This record gives sequence, structure tokens and C-alpha cells, in this order.
Amino acid sequence: MNPPTNLARPLAQRVAGLDDLGAPSTEGPPIPDVVIAAAEAALARGETHYTDRPGIPELRSWVAEQLQEKWGVTVDPSEVTITCGSTEARYVALTLLAEAGSAVLCPGDSARIRGALHLLGARIVDSIEDDVSLLYLTPDVYRETSIELLQRAEERDWWIVYDLSFAKTSPPFHPAQNPKLARRVVTIDSWTERLPGWRLGWMAGSEMALKLRAGKQAITICSTAVSQWAGLELVRTDSA
Repeated sequence: MNPPTNLARPLAQRVAGLDDLGAPSTEGPPIPDVVIAAAEAALARGETHYTDRPGIPELRSWVAEQLQEKWGVTVDPSEVTITCGSTEARYVALTLLAEAGSAVLCPGDSARIRGALHLLGARIVDSIEDDVSLLYLTPDVYRETSIELLQRAEERDWWIVYDLSFAKTSPPFHPAQNPKLARRVVTIDSWTERLPGWRLGWMAGSEMALKLRAGKQAITICSTAVSQWAGLELVRTDSA
């Protein structure tokens, strides 16, 4: 990426400062036959148009059920939005919840949020500062560190983005288990590792759920119908 160096508009100047993020990986596991069959069946019955804007109800209900079953976190399916992978979910959540010019506290790997925050004009910090507006947390951060930071988030009323994407194991706890934090916790995940290239992820929860959905819809109307029906078959097969 070699953007021009002399740009007048602020956003254009920020775009010019983006690092080369590289091409997405083309590697991934083989797609299960039942998922391919589900995609073919969706095409055959005419699932070739826009879905409900937040995503097909069956897939949104599955997300809500998983949050309840794994962590006892109650999220209504209406608070779930299917996204074009976790990249879109992260971008939407960060641009709507992190204040421009503020700091985003990221105690772990910041590679996946660096581009979005650069465009927003926010900066990444790995320790608490006065102007932190959002905590970006992943399950791979040491648990004691996470608990301490979540206590600060409660005290200072930070927004929290809890990103389950690419987590190596299912975490034993969830920030929204604390009822004092739940209204400000947005959970993100995707099926990128199982369905690479199908662009299928989700974001769920928080009192900003509907505004986050509107932000996503300003970027893309909905994830493709075929991907959503294929993803639904994947999760149903995993749960069987």
C-alpha cells in the first residue's frame, strides 16, 4: 500500500498513515460436507437475496443461546447482529464506542484493532490512563489481569469489547456475568477459522446493541444469505 503523501482531508490523512495490513490468509481447514450441502440447499430454495438486516433469526438465536449456556449471560436475539466476519464487528464496535482522541486500553495483542483505531484517531495503551474510554479484552489475557481491569472498567464506566475471535480455548468467565458491567459489554466472535472466506461473524449485547446494528448496516446491508445458512448448519452439527 503506497498512498499519496499530500492529502487535505483529515480522514484521507489518516488512511495515508495506515500500515500495510497484508492480504488475508487463504489457508484453512476443509469445509465439512454438511456445510457445503447446506449452502447448496440454500441456493436451491432461493436464499439468494438479502436476509433480515441483523441476520437470519435462527443464527441470532443460536448466538444468544450459546452466551446463556456457556456463561449464563442473557442476551436477547434482537441484540445480536450477524456481521461480515469479526473484522467488521470490531470496526463497528470500536468506531461507535471509542471516543475520537481518547485511549483504548488493550492489555494483549493490539494488531487486530490498530487499523480501526488509527482511522478513528484514537490511540492504544497497555496501562490505565486518564482518558481511556474503552477496554478491548480477549480471553487470552491473563485472568487476574482481566479481573483487575474489569474492576476499573466498572469504577470508570468504560465500554468493554470482549473479542472471542481466535481464542484458543473457551474462556471460563465472561465480563457480562457482572450485572454492573453487562450494559456496557459487547461480545464479538466469528467462524473465520472454521469457514475462512465465508465472512461470517457476530456482535451481541450492551445498551448500544441497536446503534451498533445501525452502524453495521451503514457499511453493509447484511452478510450473504448462503454464508449464514451454511454457518447455521455448522453450529448445529457441532452441537449435535
